[in-house]
Amino acid sequence: MSKTIKIKKGYDLKVVGKAATEVASFQHPQTYALKPTDFADLTPKLLLREGSKVKAGDAVFIDKDHEEIKFCSPVSGEIVEVVRGEKRKILEIKILADKEIDYVDFGSANPSSLSREEVVAKMVNSGAWTLMIERPFGV
Repeated sequence: MSKTIKIKKGYDLKVVGKAATEVASFQHPQTYALKPTDFADLTPKLLLREGSKVKAGDAVFIDKDHEEIKFCSPVSGEIVEVVRGEKRKILEIKILADKEIDYVDFGSANPSSLSREEVVAKMVNSGAWTLMIERPFGV
């Protein structure tokens, strides 16, 4: 039988030294990819073609079964490639990012002053609805 250890008031780890106080910087990648295969039970339908210009927040593809659900571009730039697999299945959409990111303005509102339907509509229009994960089923 396994031995169970219960800690009631926390535990102090005896670590020697201090953490480094330096902040690392990195370069933003030039290309970004949206992968419909990352979303379960999704049949993507492209809204834009290769060579199209997009802003951050523009809808790039939707779900064929639920056309109100939009998947938006994370950056502004140009769609340079749509990678397809067997039976023309969309595997990824590559976006070449601009130096400066332009955003789509969806307007601002105070969620406490909106009804539930208005909040859901605002999230669906902006593409934030697809980022919601329901637990315990979300992986």
